[in-house]
Amino acid sequence: MVLQMSTRRAMSSILNRSFRLLRGRGPVLASGSQRFGTAAALDEPITPPVEVKYTKLLINGQFVDSASGKTFPTLDPRTGEVIAHVSEGDTEDINRAVASARKAFDEGPWPKMTGYERSRILNRFADLVDKHSEELAALETWDNGKPYEQSALAEVPTFSRLFRYYAGWCDKIHGLVVPADSSHHVQVLHEPIGVAGQIIPWNFPLLMFAWKVGPALACGNTIVLKSAEQTPLTALYAAKLFHEAGLPDGVLNVISGYGPTAGAALASHMDVDKLAFTGSTETGKIVLELAARSNLKPVTLELGGKSPMIILDDADVDKAVELAHFALFFNQGQCCCAGSRTFVHEHVYDEFAEKAKARALRRVVGDPFKKGVEQGPQIDDEQFSKVMRYIKSGVNSGATLESGGDRIGDKGYYIQPTIFSNVKDEMEIAKDEIFGPVQSILKFKDIDEVIRRANATHYGLAAGVFTSNIDKANTLTRALRAGTVWVNCFDVFDAAIPFGGYKMSGQGREKGIDSLKNYLQIKAVVTSLKNPAWL
Repeated sequence: MVLQMSTRRAMSSILNRSFRLLRGRGPVLASGSQRFGTAAALDEPITPPVEVKYTKLLINGQFVDSASGKTFPTLDPRTGEVIAHVSEGDTEDINRAVASARKAFDEGPWPKMTGYERSRILNRFADLVDKHSEELAALETWDNGKPYEQSALAEVPTFSRLFRYYAGWCDKIHGLVVPADSSHHVQVLHEPIGVAGQIIPWNFPLLMFAWKVGPALACGNTIVLKSAEQTPLTALYAAKLFHEAGLPDGVLNVISGYGPTAGAALASHMDVDKLAFTGSTETGKIVLELAARSNLKPVTLELGGKSPMIILDDADVDKAVELAHFALFFNQGQCCCAGSRTFVHEHVYDEFAEKAKARALRRVVGDPFKKGVEQGPQIDDEQFSKVMRYIKSGVNSGATLESGGDRIGDKGYYIQPTIFSNVKDEMEIAKDEIFGPVQSILKFKDIDEVIRRANATHYGLAAGVFTSNIDKANTLTRALRAGTVWVNCFDVFDAAIPFGGYKMSGQGREKGIDSLKNYLQIKAVVTSLKNPAWL
């Protein structure tokens, strides 16, 4: 589909907008793009319309080399070739960054500013993001592989919107005066927690930056942020814009590096007061253990998922197919909340499976900088190989491969949109988080059965329900053990909507008012009163 959406319209919700890109009569093939079934090599990649300017670590307001002098390559997922060499942060660099953040918190102006003053800086930053939106979008697509139209018209405007949302909270964080059963004046203060360590993933680098940095700054904290080694470029660019907006030195420090070195050093640091992590459940366990073994710092975790997308028998099948397709294939399937278990009622199962296959065959895969492309490459060779192993597992376990199942081209990390039908609950593709363009379609008979099966997972991040029956919708939304349940929609992420998971999908919530709680301490101040006029 040729995109017909203004930037203004794109600013309210990233994924709602992206769903509109996918709906309708099907996409028009862009020049050089192709249906997934074509195994011929893709055209030569388009030269991205942006220059890589920032590749060093940002510590105390300055771009500096790593202490070791080492660098690592960040790769173009379209080709596997090097985009740039980025300074590789390690333990000593984390120590320098934490010391900078500690000094900025203890001695600097940021926590001492009024909320209004902080809000003005966050709003100025959002203005600069809008001004430099094309560069940010191009870097995001180049480093990550997601379609440029998605980056430019949905994700970067939402990034800006998130910071305006948190700017609005800066001067509205306040405590209480509570009554006591004696002659005492009792204040409950909400104070910034201190130095926040933050570790963000590679699938949505800019948005995860906003989800973490926004509430931490609004509450008056200072930050050491470790970006994902696969996608370090936009965090550095955004941090530079923050300093142009007037953020004091040391308040936001950005370290590029690897999880087992820089990430582990941050999680273990004795002078970090709070830790936030988004990534896999397996790594989340390690992060939580490191935090506990060091100074028992509080940790928020946004982890993996295996989200059910439930299609009831009253569904308009064509609309249900389109929504389920979006729920799984958006962002190359690299979404923690992807609707990766598509449960379809037996009365509409065969029709749904046939039309889901047809929709996958129409999906436009190609260079993400080309207009009309819906799906770019996976992030890297490791993720590409993981997805291909799961596809092989699905075939070997007896699921029916309806479409896809192979790579596209002979370079880069492109995978055919893949559909499996006749999937059983015990199969790996129905249990594990694949994090790729692989849709598993399962059959069910009634609501009680699908509730039981949908909840039979270690995860509980999200779920989707498609029905025109309000009673069935209400039954399911309350019964499904997930942090978010979307009804007749999917992947709607407004700035004010809290996001997080049940069970092994995480701890705590991001976005909305709940995210502020992660970055505040509560202090009770009790003062004796002599001959009070009232209590």
